[in-house]
Amino acid sequence: MAGSTMESEFIALASASKEVEWLRELLHEIPLWPKPVAPISIHCDSQATLARAYSQMYNGKSRHIGLRHSCVRELITRGVITIDYVKSSQNLADPLTKGLPRDLVNKTSRGMGLKPINYRSPIVETQLDA
Repeated sequence: MAGSTMESEFIALASASKEVEWLRELLHEIPLWPKPVAPISIHCDSQATLARAYSQMYNGKSRHIGLRHSCVRELITRGVITIDYVKSSQNLADPLTKGLPRDLVNKTSRGMGLKPINYRSPIVETQLDA
């Protein structure tokens, strides 16, 4: 259980890092895939989480975060991942993690390559048909 926003972001970062490691191992097993496989970039909109990931030592009191820190540091050191800062306003994953105003949801959806749905609520449909 996370005690702060930074801890919850770090837990998510560690989980994504493990998925990246698995994906990279899969790419290594594909004979026609170009080798070596470049480090896979993970975008993070939390500067505190980013600083924690790149720090050499974990000085916190939560053991579960310390173990995740060791794992993330190892993947960075081995060249499996890089972690890059992305501003929250440019973070395409925001609608997947929190409620956003409609215009930001539309903006990030277009950024993901999704096409907007022309949604009309049943109430509006009824009023238009009348």
